[in-house]
Amino acid sequence: MARSVSMYLGIDGGGTKTKAMLVDQNMRVLAVSEQGPSSIRTVPIEVSIQHINQAIQDCRKQAPDTEITGVFAGLGDVTGAEDGAMVTAHLRQLAGLQTANIAVKNDVYNAHAGALEGAAGIAIIIGTGSVAFGVDEQGRSHRAGGYSYKEGDLGSAYGLGKQALSVLGKALDNRVSASPLTDALKAHFNLSSFMDVVAMYDATYTARTEVADLAKLVTRYAKDGDPNALAIIETATDELLLMIKAVDKSLSLENKAIGIIGSLGNADSPHRDRFIAKVLAYDARFSLFPAKQDPVFGACVLAAKS
Repeated sequence: MARSVSMYLGIDGGGTKTKAMLVDQNMRVLAVSEQGPSSIRTVPIEVSIQHINQAIQDCRKQAPDTEITGVFAGLGDVTGAEDGAMVTAHLRQLAGLQTANIAVKNDVYNAHAGALEGAAGIAIIIGTGSVAFGVDEQGRSHRAGGYSYKEGDLGSAYGLGKQALSVLGKALDNRVSASPLTDALKAHFNLSSFMDVVAMYDATYTARTEVADLAKLVTRYAKDGDPNALAIIETATDELLLMIKAVDKSLSLENKAIGIIGSLGNADSPHRDRFIAKVLAYDARFSLFPAKQDPVFGACVLAAKS
């Protein structure tokens, strides 16, 4: 027989995995499951729902005889009310969710709720991609960036890698001075002729993950004072600061808090240090810290509010 207390289900769905978490009314974790991707434009909607369902039913097996009363699904590529309604209709058909309150939004919402544990403030994702999202005490929200890697994902690992490829081309024809970073990139791609360079740019044009991996070289050489690497980081962190300013000026935040999500944003590197320094130079009232909770826990927080 189902328990009478409220149980909340959070779903965090991205381009590589789906994570579900079941909590009780005291936010005590009862079950967690991780399955395949469910970003709705990365994989077909049928596949997204299949992976979400696998995660949900796994959680229900871990915590049997529970009644799920609230659900929040934060999924990649959900862009508005139409997407949310479509996914909600699919979720409503799944076992255990027929009578639950269901809300579906973009995954920046649960990332924010996890980073700040449901409080007002700004969450900024600085990983493979980048996006800043804020919610103020009045419930107003604003998002900056995060359109697509094709727009640049400025300040992210992909953004650093893309800038590094641009600097490499300039170093090869003496538009900028070569440095240990550009030498390492030349060796990485085994470049020895003009056509090698052309082929390299063709091969990396849509290779998001491969380009993002180049950020490791940028941050490594920046630690050694490489001028090209440091210049890349200056440009990247300027772009991240623009995102913070855009969100801050669009809201009326009393809680000047920024939760940082993503491996690049939290790594011990000049990239993180310059970003924090620039934010504090803009407004010293801000506190910056790694995300307090996983995005899937943030989804549970929002499920409870639903």
